[in-house]
Amino acid sequence: MLKTGDILHCSGKRLIPKLIKAFTRSQFSHSALFVECWGQPYIIDAQKDGVNLRPFEEWKKTYNYDYIVHRQISDYNEKEIAIKALSKVGHTAYDFEGLIVKQPIELLTGGWKKKQDEGQRMYCSEFVAWVWNAKENFRMSPKDLYEWCLLNNFVEKERFGL
Repeated sequence: MLKTGDILHCSGKRLIPKLIKAFTRSQFSHSALFVECWGQPYIIDAQKDGVNLRPFEEWKKTYNYDYIVHRQISDYNEKEIAIKALSKVGHTAYDFEGLIVKQPIELLTGGWKKKQDEGQRMYCSEFVAWVWNAKENFRMSPKDLYEWCLLNNFVEKERFGL
């Protein structure tokens, strides 16, 4: 059973996810956050339409990801995580520049130029890392977020398709 704050490390089967996995040398192409709101299961993630709240079953059907769930094992405030995540819903655009330009440049050169509009645009793993207060969240790929979870008291709870 999923719990507010759970991180989903996802692997897509379409062209863009395959390219993301190839460029980052990872099994993951997307990251998402599970929250329970109004007694119902939801996913908050950044897709091409920005950061949005999506009913969990609809999200699974629409994107058909394989995924691994990580959960923080130390105490945390689920309500605070949900409030922080929900604060970006509906008005935070997707960061195409970060995904298409900055991530590949970092992979090739090791350099990263910090965003001027930090928090105004986000891609998936950046959003989830921001919710969990990860350092340098603005530069995290799905692979980086997975590795960050392994180092920061998250444990694998479930696997779906991977």
